[in-house]
Amino acid sequence: MDINSIAIVGAGAVGASLAHQLLEENPSQYITVIAEGPRSERYKQDGLTVNGDVIRPDVADGKLSDLVFLATKSYHLHQALPLLDRCVGPKTLIMSLLNGIASETQLGNRYGDEHVVPAMILGIDAVREKGVVRYMNKGVIHFGENPRASGQKSVLADLAEWFEASGLGYEVSGNIARTLWRKFMINVGANQVSAALGAPYARLREDPLALKLMRGAMEEVVALSRLEGTGLTDKDIDDWNHILETLDPAGKTSMLQDAEAGRRMEVDLFADTVIALAEKHGLETPVNRELKRKLEQISPEISAKS
Repeated sequence: MDINSIAIVGAGAVGASLAHQLLEENPSQYITVIAEGPRSERYKQDGLTVNGDVIRPDVADGKLSDLVFLATKSYHLHQALPLLDRCVGPKTLIMSLLNGIASETQLGNRYGDEHVVPAMILGIDAVREKGVVRYMNKGVIHFGENPRASGQKSVLADLAEWFEASGLGYEVSGNIARTLWRKFMINVGANQVSAALGAPYARLREDPLALKLMRGAMEEVVALSRLEGTGLTDKDIDDWNHILETLDPAGKTSMLQDAEAGRRMEVDLFADTVIALAEKHGLETPVNRELKRKLEQISPEISAKS
């Protein structure tokens, strides 16, 4: 299939960074940011400021696209669906870059599994503060064949060809379920600890308490992965520590950015999910329970239950 029109739903830190990377590599690429209401008018008037550049992708409240990147917060997915409805045609592919391990199933149930290419972005250090986005590391989008769909191998080849020319970092995963669980493990550790301690990446690398909590939370996910059969090992934790060394020391995880901005935090995707899965298997998860308690103490009204 030809991939000519790209839509981004959710122009926050990650979505705006993707638009910037795409237009920086090829300004003639047809990129549409999907938004409506005051947000749409603001984007049309002011553009998006990323790494000191003002970019002006097309802005629309919906337009059929060949490839859609979904980059909202997980709890905004239900609000994004009406916009996404207007973008999805018979051949549209959707890549969800949401945190957690459930959005692909939700999207597949709504649009058909053949439209959903499981994906995640790893290694990006984008920060959005006061409407301005900055990033140092572009990150890598990992994607693979949807186990609930058939005949996606040729689709993956077309996507790899498009990514090769797009300017975006990518990797085709031979085991996308494991890849998504690896991102889940990182988020459970790094996102939650950074928000609980108010720690940017530099502190996550250097603070003994942060390192202990982060590794403990990730070890609980690895233990669950063994029980769920998704293949994580302690080496995945060590690999994350290598990635952490490459990130902007002043950069902040998305959950820390949410905490500082007074936005709802995705505790339901991380600690709550770990705790629920652990209860199913009779596994103890003391670190994630402690992180959940700390995060709810920070601000109960912006926790996952709000």
